[in-house]
Amino acid sequence: MLQSHRQAVDDAEAGRFLRKLAGALHRYGTPVHRIEHALSEVAAKLSVPAQFLVTPTSIVTSIGTEGRSQTTLLRLDQGEADLAKLADLHDVLRDVFAGRATPAEASARLIGIEEKQPLYGPLANVVSFGVVSGVVSMFFGGGLREGMVALGLGVMVGVLVVAAGRSPRFALVLPAVAGIACASGAQIAAHWVEPLFPSIPTLAGLIVLLPGLTLTIAVNEMAHRHIVSGSARLASALITFLQIGFGMALGNAVAWRLFGEVEAAAPESLPFPFLAAALVVNAMALSVLFQARLKDAPIILAAAATAFLGARYGSEYLGLELGTCLGAYLVGSVGTIISRWRNIPSATPILPALLLLVPGSLGFRSLSALIAKDVVSGVEAGFTMAMIALALVTGLLLANLTIEPRKLF
Repeated sequence: MLQSHRQAVDDAEAGRFLRKLAGALHRYGTPVHRIEHALSEVAAKLSVPAQFLVTPTSIVTSIGTEGRSQTTLLRLDQGEADLAKLADLHDVLRDVFAGRATPAEASARLIGIEEKQPLYGPLANVVSFGVVSGVVSMFFGGGLREGMVALGLGVMVGVLVVAAGRSPRFALVLPAVAGIACASGAQIAAHWVEPLFPSIPTLAGLIVLLPGLTLTIAVNEMAHRHIVSGSARLASALITFLQIGFGMALGNAVAWRLFGEVEAAAPESLPFPFLAAALVVNAMALSVLFQARLKDAPIILAAAATAFLGARYGSEYLGLELGTCLGAYLVGSVGTIISRWRNIPSATPILPALLLLVPGSLGFRSLSALIAKDVVSGVEAGFTMAMIALALVTGLLLANLTIEPRKLF
């Protein structure tokens, strides 16, 4: 009787730990298929019968034997990537698998991780938004003028994002407001900074908000046969694209009405050594945006450089889609090797690097063309965006095929 009671207590503690772990993995930006896989591996290690159903906004857990199981529904918002806390979760699971921590002790550690303050505060995030936008404008072929305007627009978007984090109602309209601010800001700047190609800073200023990464994760989840989750993320990405497109059209219209249209000047692309230096700065800013530990910044730089060089030269010799596939394959391979070597989550090197490959800019161009009633160009850009998303996912899947990924996440 005493042994049966102890077993029931152990199973209850394991169940509480699994539910806390499910919420933590979801909250810190882990894709659905990786959450279910990690939970199943942990449940098997603890010898606890369990089943899990994960979507982008909820988790259903059923823990226990048939007839005595406990089913729980966790209602969650879509998570945001926090690479530092994911690394902490990884350390907890490593101790559980090694027998150095019981489920009760691991649950207490998960609570401590959740209560931790973010590594970087609002000011650092705002500055990082500006830096990423300024650097990306140069990757898009812009010069120093476009880079400086994009930096200012990125800082403005960063302020809006911080404000949205404190107001759920404002968060619902954030993409549209950011679209208005960036489009009108770039058009107004074109009157003062000449010559300027305003489309580049507009796109660069919005780059972090563009749901290209969400679109890629959606396609990846559907490729792993998680159709419901992938479809939900796909719909979310589409709504965000539409909100940004509407805001951009409204911002352009207001600026043109108040200040008149400006003839766009061809940008002056910067030499490659300058872009290489910008890539280093961009890696540091991405580390802040993804809340990564400072000691992981060199890893993020290595993965970002792999993505940039692989996609740049791959596209030059193989075309846009195959070049993107090659870049994703190299990022997935290098990221997996680094994660196994350093014993860290694979998301740490891979996720920031993917931001340089995701097809958000093509979605932006597709919407811009459709708003301008250029249906053929809009549909063509949209189709290319879908093909690039598929190329990205294919590259990552091929990397997982050739190099065995980590067992959990």
